[in-house]
Amino acid sequence: MDVLKLKKANCKNCYKCIRNCPVKAIEVKNHQAQIIDSECILCGNCILVCPQNAKEVRNDVGKVKNLIRSGKKVIASVAPSFISIYNVASFGAFKECLKQLGFADAFETAEGAFVVKTEYEKIVAEHTQDTIISSCCPTIVDLIQKHYPHNIKYLAPVLSPMQAHAKIIKERETDAKVVFIGPCISKKGECEKYPGWADTDLTFDELNGWMEERRIEINFKEPEEEPKYLSRFFPVAGGIIKTMNTDTDYSYVSIDGVENAINALNEIETGKLHQCFVEISACKGSCINGPA
Repeated sequence: MDVLKLKKANCKNCYKCIRNCPVKAIEVKNHQAQIIDSECILCGNCILVCPQNAKEVRNDVGKVKNLIRSGKKVIASVAPSFISIYNVASFGAFKECLKQLGFADAFETAEGAFVVKTEYEKIVAEHTQDTIISSCCPTIVDLIQKHYPHNIKYLAPVLSPMQAHAKIIKERETDAKVVFIGPCISKKGECEKYPGWADTDLTFDELNGWMEERRIEINFKEPEEEPKYLSRFFPVAGGIIKTMNTDTDYSYVSIDGVENAINALNEIETGKLHQCFVEISACKGSCINGPA
């Protein structure tokens, strides 16, 4: 099933989605906006600008409920940006709510992000790549693969934090199913494109709806002693670089927003950039401003 769907009756031919699509992945046929899947990078711009609410993200709550009902051990991997969305002071309070929904356990994706930043540091230290583009944002990975294929060689050959964390969880719990929870629409596409890591994805919007249905509220509680992941900075602009050892002979650049990313990729494609680590996020401000 497509990640983005259209409510046909709602499209009013205003063309806002077409004007705001950074990769021109929307066309109008028979007075109906249609997404061109082969071009779409799942940035979510069309959803945010549509005045008729004609576009919707596939809801996977039912899929997760079925996994839980099946008796499988379902474990949540929660994006670090949860702390900017929910009124909690610690991850423990958030985990309690997820357990009420039926999750066997929950852990922070920051654990996987730490592995990812360590791999980035290795690539820099070993000089195995001249220019390095971070591989954390699936929208940026899609943007490069679909629209800037000459830059694929610059993508760091490293799992995303979601994939790395799912790998860690499944090594600890071999029979577990992993559900990633975060603010990103394109993670749904990543789950399907790279099976074997996270089994499915829920956005914070989907989680909010599910919690409202079950009348579960998150209660603010004082922070408890928890792992101090520096990689919790990943969801803010420049956050990946902030976690890394930058005392190297490489330069480090942080870019956020699809338009800025496109400008940067055009520059990188010229081959004039050398010994540079480039952190790119599709959302302005990075993941804390994700579309979901």
